[in-house]
Amino acid sequence: MQAQFLNTSIDVSASLLPGAASAIIFDCDGLLADTEDLWLRAVAACANERGTTLTDLAGFRGGAIDDVAVQLVTILAAAGLPTPSVNKLEVSLSEEFQSLIAQEATAMPGAVALVSELASRFPVAVASNSPRALLDQILERIGVRDLITCSVARDEVSAGKPAPELYVAALRKLHELDPLVTAETAVAFEDSAVGALAAMSAGLLVVGVNADPKVVLNCHVRHTTLLEEELVDWARILEREKPAQVGPYTFVGGSFDAATSTLTVQCQYPAEQTARVQVYAQSDCLWNELPAGLPVASASVPNNRESLSIDLAHLPDGTYRFLLVMDGLVPEWNGRTGEFTVRTTVPVAQSAAPQTAAPATFTPESPEQGVTAMTWNLWFGGCHSNDGHAKQVAYLRESSHSIVALQESFGDHGRRLAAAMGWNIAQQGHDTAVISPYPLSLHQTETDPFATCATVFTPTGAVTVWSAHLWHSDYGPYTADDARIPARYTLASRGERRRTGELAKILSEQGRLEREGVVSAQDSILIMGDFNVPSHLDWKPGHRANTVEWPTSRMLEVAGYADAFRVVHPNVGVAPGHTWSPIIPSDEEPRDRIDFIFSRGARAVAAYTVAGEAESEAPPKRRIGENRQVGLGASVLGHHLENAWPTDHAAVVARLHWN
Repeated sequence: MQAQFLNTSIDVSASLLPGAASAIIFDCDGLLADTEDLWLRAVAACANERGTTLTDLAGFRGGAIDDVAVQLVTILAAAGLPTPSVNKLEVSLSEEFQSLIAQEATAMPGAVALVSELASRFPVAVASNSPRALLDQILERIGVRDLITCSVARDEVSAGKPAPELYVAALRKLHELDPLVTAETAVAFEDSAVGALAAMSAGLLVVGVNADPKVVLNCHVRHTTLLEEELVDWARILEREKPAQVGPYTFVGGSFDAATSTLTVQCQYPAEQTARVQVYAQSDCLWNELPAGLPVASASVPNNRESLSIDLAHLPDGTYRFLLVMDGLVPEWNGRTGEFTVRTTVPVAQSAAPQTAAPATFTPESPEQGVTAMTWNLWFGGCHSNDGHAKQVAYLRESSHSIVALQESFGDHGRRLAAAMGWNIAQQGHDTAVISPYPLSLHQTETDPFATCATVFTPTGAVTVWSAHLWHSDYGPYTADDARIPARYTLASRGERRRTGELAKILSEQGRLEREGVVSAQDSILIMGDFNVPSHLDWKPGHRANTVEWPTSRMLEVAGYADAFRVVHPNVGVAPGHTWSPIIPSDEEPRDRIDFIFSRGARAVAAYTVAGEAESEAPPKRRIGENRQVGLGASVLGHHLENAWPTDHAAVVARLHWN
């Protein structure tokens, strides 16, 4: 998470229908095709044939055939009637439904015109709870099959709606055809509660279309029919999403070779700017500011992509930092970079003795103790704190954690930390990693750069571990804490939906790893990390200005994962568990719990935050430039360099027993 300090406002009078999109994904039954009543008739007929009458069919609306077959078996068994197999009921439901479709299915009013209008300028997909044979039959009968770019049917994914799998699969297909298609730039149309939940859980902007006020749709925008003037006009003027014009990310990283006294630096920055690498004594460095004195060494960067080597043989012993200075300024958030130490070279005869501390010894936990897991955002690898790496090592050496999920382990910071501890590391991409004294196995997934997955082989069993760092922009509490702004406006932001889509990909990849036998479905699973979004468990009535069903924590709950901290500390008022941010005054940044340990197949028996102490209820106002203490002995952002805790997040620790 990067502090944004925004006084964000939203125009609640504006429509949430977007002005631009990359793709459109439609449901089919009940939205494009007038088949919902036919489906309910098919369900009722199958029940009648087996001796029971269904008095309430609403619960079957939008349901997948396999799920409805299971429901019917349960109903028949409860009534003491003969119960056919689920597979036989699926066949009967499918045959009955197909017969009705062939005779009576028609397009919903306005469906063909809307699809035609949008398909002329956008890739259009269909994500349906119907199996492939039924879906193709319906699309052909109502006359839109040739307009559809691609489609996904229930029998082609591991779980139907309300799980997000159908939408994740549709997005994957569309993205392969057009890389601009992403969850946060696509729009979904749904008519049922289960379908709207599936699309929301995949991170799309959801347009609900249903004329029945009794049907509750969890959507961003709601209309009664596809013929509404606002919807028809929107489809006509909607623009195609354009590639984002983003310059190169400003970044500098490097390493110091003590044997040659050479500093090697890799830089990336906008080509139109001039840049220098400047070296200062750490004691002279400020935060996000250029030190007042002269650098002890400096060199011009030849261009915005090449590495640079600087000879530092003249420097005396000490700790130094190198800064990337562009047009005379230190780039925000990237200005405090590599820390390195110069030590006098010892004679060759003495060089056999190592000069660094030995790796930490680790005593394996017994089954009775369980396993202690931690999630830790390092804050640019620890670069924003003096001696950040040494502070990280000191903390882990004093602790008994055996599985640590890292975020912001940029460059080699995660690997340096693992090496200093004598631990193993699994890292996919530049951001997230899992470190442990136990053996690890990295799994390649489609979640780079926001998540790493590994199996950790503990003495008490194998565990699948995810380290996640979800997207940081459009931070929800900035607007959700304003009672004048309905929650759906906050949840419709692209950043919020991007986070949701990223978590949907994690869950989808977990399912794939299980299906392919890469991991065992019987193994415990930990999904840990900096989610950059609060929990729905913390935003209940009476706790905040609004009640918000934050989708990421809700998705994990529905998927069978437990929030370790809330399992141990269920009372939000007594134990808020804030992790953002222990060094930013609460009158400048809303406090919240955005770092989590979720478990499936494991039980949390203890949980706590590290460096997450809250300020008093009425903190004194701080004058500009004045230092102030927050938490226990920590100084506020800008005065934080010597804080013992080297990051702007509190960490979360949980002790877990495998079920």
